[in-house]
Amino acid sequence: MDISITHLTYHYSEEEKPVLEDVNLHIQSGEWCLISGLSGSGKTTLAYAMAGILYHQELGSYQGQVKIGEHIVEEIPLYQISDMVGFVQQNADNQFCTLNVAEEMAFGLENKCIEVSEMKQRIHEALRETQAEESLLERSLFELSGGEKQKIAIASILALQPSILILDEPTSNLDIESTRLIFEVLQELHREKNITVILIEHKVNLFAPLFKRCIFLDGGKITFDGETERSPLFLSKKTSRNPRKEENVKTGSVSVLLKDWNYSNGNGFRLEVPELALHQGEIIALMGPNGSGKTTLMKTICGMLKPTHGNMTKYGKEIQALEPRQCGFVFQNADDQLFTNSVTEEIQYGLDNFHCHDTAHLDMMDSLLETFRLQGRRTANPHQLSYGEKKRLNLAATLVYDPDILLLDEIFIGQDIYQVQFIIEKLKELRDAGMTIMAAIHDLSLVQVMADRVLFLENGRLQFDLAERDTAEWWHSHGYRDYVQSEGIWV
Repeated sequence: MDISITHLTYHYSEEEKPVLEDVNLHIQSGEWCLISGLSGSGKTTLAYAMAGILYHQELGSYQGQVKIGEHIVEEIPLYQISDMVGFVQQNADNQFCTLNVAEEMAFGLENKCIEVSEMKQRIHEALRETQAEESLLERSLFELSGGEKQKIAIASILALQPSILILDEPTSNLDIESTRLIFEVLQELHREKNITVILIEHKVNLFAPLFKRCIFLDGGKITFDGETERSPLFLSKKTSRNPRKEENVKTGSVSVLLKDWNYSNGNGFRLEVPELALHQGEIIALMGPNGSGKTTLMKTICGMLKPTHGNMTKYGKEIQALEPRQCGFVFQNADDQLFTNSVTEEIQYGLDNFHCHDTAHLDMMDSLLETFRLQGRRTANPHQLSYGEKKRLNLAATLVYDPDILLLDEIFIGQDIYQVQFIIEKLKELRDAGMTIMAAIHDLSLVQVMADRVLFLENGRLQFDLAERDTAEWWHSHGYRDYVQSEGIWV
């Protein structure tokens, strides 16, 4: 089933410029198409248009036409479009319609009046394909990790068996193995049912082996439509590794020390860290499979969750918890950390909370807006930003009050390669000034470029704590083939 877009222009009511401008596009039935572009270029809005949602949202001025097969999107109801198109949204929380996993998996199937026996079979198969454990069916959606939520979001759409599948950064929260397995499933579906797959993604190099056609958006316009390896964001050379790799990464004094650090959520999950030292002036990559406890560990460090047992010392003095201003935490879900009605107010919010109204902090606010390419969005409502812009705003609003320790949960979601570079440069600058930074991350190429040290969690237990340069040998010797860096996950 083809998708055809003719002269599509869309202008959000609160924005000065159109987010999409005169877009013309044809995607053939069974084609695999990668849509890329800079952060805030209109990719997600285009996905909403192809899924039929944009027209029916009525959030702005809509001109043009979208056709799915012989059906004109603007002339048919959404439920009819959903029979043809499955859309996995960028933020899984925005996609969910229920409160627990079992209900979410059944929701779309019930709306299609699928027989109970077939429904159970489809749900079982979709969970297997996404490597989501059946035990998740008994869980509340609010209890899941970001990666587990993303698996359920993908599985719930796969269970509907659409002819066209649109995925907006579907692996941004997934571990490396889960990413590979999901795309193996999509390849199998393509061979069996010739489904059309449209992927919106910044990591062009990673997906180039599968997606031969790439469409590049810039400022709401299609500026490139051709071979993926010729697209503007395809990197022909690897980025160099972190130049500090040959140094002793633990030269800074221990700022925070955790001993016998345990946490239990009462539902069977238990975090156990015998000892963990955080040093001044280092970047720590926190890695591990989805649901391994990465976010939980960071929440216990910053005091959002109270450990079941354990001791924390700061510069050798035992403390109950870090003071809020000492520890900045950027959440995994950007929307959970937006509180005001403009970008400027959002950054000012942290300064107001900590009574930081001196000239130095106000100057820092202006500098951060420029660093994270938000200076032209000062008056914009934070909820109207692209997801990548929201994440950068979260980071700016945290850095403005100058914490000693910075915890980052999947900070690179939604960032194009240029924004990734800007963020890494800023993090290295902060590290060199003495800040302690811990970042939960799945992308090995970024770990190599920025991290001095790597922690690996699995099933709530710390498997290793190594300098980044020593991790490759551990991956090899312990059989973690997906964690061995290569040109692509299918090599």
